[in-house]
Formats: sequence, structure tokens, C-alpha cells
Amino acid sequence: MKTDLVDRIKNFNADRNQSVLPIKYNIMAQNPFCFLRGTCHLFYQDLLKNYPFNFSPTSWICGDLHIENFGSYKGENRLLYFDMNDFDESLLAPLLFEIARLVVSVEVKCTQIKYTTLQKKEIIKQLLQQYRNELINNKSQVIEQETAKGLIKKLIDKVAERKTNTLLITRTNNKLKNVKLLISDKLLPIDADKKKQLITEFTPWFEANHNKGFKVIDAGFRIAGTGSIGVQRYLCLLQNEKNPKQKKLIDIKRAAPSCISNYTNLMQPVWQNEADRVVKTQQMMQHVSPAFLSAFNFDNDVYIVKQLQPTSDKIIIQKNARQDGYMQNYIEDLAMVTASAQLRSSGRLQSATADNLKEFALNENWIKPLTEWCLHYAEVVQQNYNEYYKALKAGYFKI
Repeated sequence: MKTDLVDRIKNFNADRNQSVLPIKYNIMAQNPFCFLRGTCHLFYQDLLKNYPFNFSPTSWICGDLHIENFGSYKGENRLLYFDMNDFDESLLAPLLFEIARLVVSVEVKCTQIKYTTLQKKEIIKQLLQQYRNELINNKSQVIEQETAKGLIKKLIDKVAERKTNTLLITRTNNKLKNVKLLISDKLLPIDADKKKQLITEFTPWFEANHNKGFKVIDAGFRIAGTGSIGVQRYLCLLQNEKNPKQKKLIDIKRAAPSCISNYTNLMQPVWQNEADRVVKTQQMMQHVSPAFLSAFNFDNDVYIVKQLQPTSDKIIIQKNARQDGYMQNYIEDLAMVTASAQLRSSGRLQSATADNLKEFALNENWIKPLTEWCLHYAEVVQQNYNEYYKALKAGYFKI
């Protein structure tokens, strides 16, 4: 048993909410891809222990880019977009940090859904070629409802067809008076005093920063994602005091330091706090940010606020994805979104310029070492998963 692997995972999660950590540990045990999602810190520990790549331009990165860290959401302009959707680990770093994590995730996921070695090789080659083309083209692009195709179009059309009150129907008791959030395996009750404190502080803050006339009427502890499970996270139900039919669901998530910062001495801008880092990086990298994206101080800590983004509003690659003819377009779109985010944020707060990114992309020397390391590390993920699964079953992760 690799006790150092167990210790690395347990130490990283030591400051999380221990009562919900078993949920995260069980999700990580489902397959190697879920394990990869839940152990971003392991990826960067290993990458930076003996950094395998030559120079690449410094860019803004979301930090935890994987094949399922993209999704559809309603922007602050109320239009629908498809983009990266998690910036908790964001920071300024060599852009190959980001691409390596994405490529490893594609390799691991494609192995899980039974792609052949040749198919995986072609998919990764296609991903990197499209990424290079976008940087060389040197113009950021955006995927919205009118421009989406394939799997992404199916997703955005589904989100667009969803009625405004669908989320409220599925997540509340759907009453006009005394409306409450439904407690489930994804939403747990919180202490009465903590709920009162959250309601008392969030209502005037939301009114001052976003919409007047809305009051928090209920709140719960939200379980979402994989890597972030255990982080303090709340779902608030807001109601318009003058028009009770108008309600909003708001996600409030504690902002922790990027796990990458623990393993590198890369110089970073000075932020007001960790939520400021996440919000401003997201605003730089996305074409349009989600509604209500902002930072909120609560209980001597900082939180990221945004409109609820359901986990169903992302594409989960299943076994039949390789038969439906959409995988090629999807991989190309992910490459385009990634390159566009880097171009959009280029030249800002010490990051490389768009011209620097283009110059890097014109040189193909980085492709072979990147591909070889990512294929190797995908095997490491499989080995670590096997060890983790044995340790979990042996009771090493009992809380």
C-alpha cells in the first residue's frame, strides 16, 4: 500500500468539512477519471516535482482544466454560452500547465470509454492541432446558441428550452408561501444559527450589489463537483418581496487558495483576497461571465457568488459518444474555447501578449514532449487510482 499517496490525499483535504468528505472519497473511487477530477493537487505536485517541459508563455489558466470542466450557463446579459466553468485553481502560469491537464484528462476519459490506442492518439493530435490553429489565428472566439454545433448545440438547446421555473420546481417545495429548498443528497441542512447569520448578511449585500427587493428565505449546504466537495458551499433561495413569484437560486462557495500555488513560486498579482482572484480571472478568461458573479465576505472568510449552474448543464462523455459522430467536433470546440480564453486574457496583469502566444504556437517542438508526458501520466493516474481504491476499501479514509 502506498501510504504516501493516502497521506497526500488526506493532508490536502484536512481543512475540508469532514462530515461530507466521504461523499467525495466515494465519487473518486468510481473510476480513474473521477479520481483525476478529485486530485488536482496530485497532478501539480507530480508535474512540478520534475517539470518535463521547456519554456512556454505565461498565461492565465483556470488551473483545473479537464474534458468535463466546460458547460453551458446564462451570462450576466441573460444569453446562453458554452465555456470553461470552474476557476477555483486559477492563476498566472506557463500555458502548458493548462494544456497538460486537459490532455491527460482526455486520455484518461477516452480509456474509460474504451477508445483504442489509435483513436486516442488521433483525438489528442486533433486537440493540439486545433489549439495551435486558434492561437496562430490570434483571435478569440465564443460559442453561443447561434454558433454551437454537435454535442454543444444539443446541450445549449436543452438549456434554452428549460423554463425559468424548472429549477425552482425541482429544488423547492414549489409553494408561493413558505417556500423551502428541498433537502437531498445534494443539499444538506445547515445549523439554524448559521442559516440565520447567512440570511441576515446576504440579503442586504445582494440588494446593494445586484437586485433590490430580493430577500433570502432559505439556505442549505450544497454538494457539487468532485474536487471541491467539502469546501463550505451554500445554496440560497431568494424571493422578491413585492412579487413572491420571482425567485432566484444563488450559489455561494468559499474561495480557497489555488492548490497550484502550494507547489510553485510563480509570481502573482496582489489580490484583495482569494475570491477576488477567482472572480477577476474568470472575468478575464470568459467572453461573458455568469450572472451575479462577485465576491462576498461572510463568517470571517470570502465566498464566490453566482447564479446556480446545474451540474446537468455540462456534457458528460459516455460510451456512446464515440458512435454518435460528435466527438471530433466536440474536441475541436474544447481546443477553441481553451485557446480563446488564453487569447482573451493575454497581455493582462503580466501575462504574455497574443503575439507571444502566436509565436509559441508556430513552433511545434513542444508537442511531442507534451504528448509523451501526458500519456505517461495517464498511466500514473490509473496506478494511483488502483492504490486509492484498495486503500478506501481497506478503511484508510474513514472519517
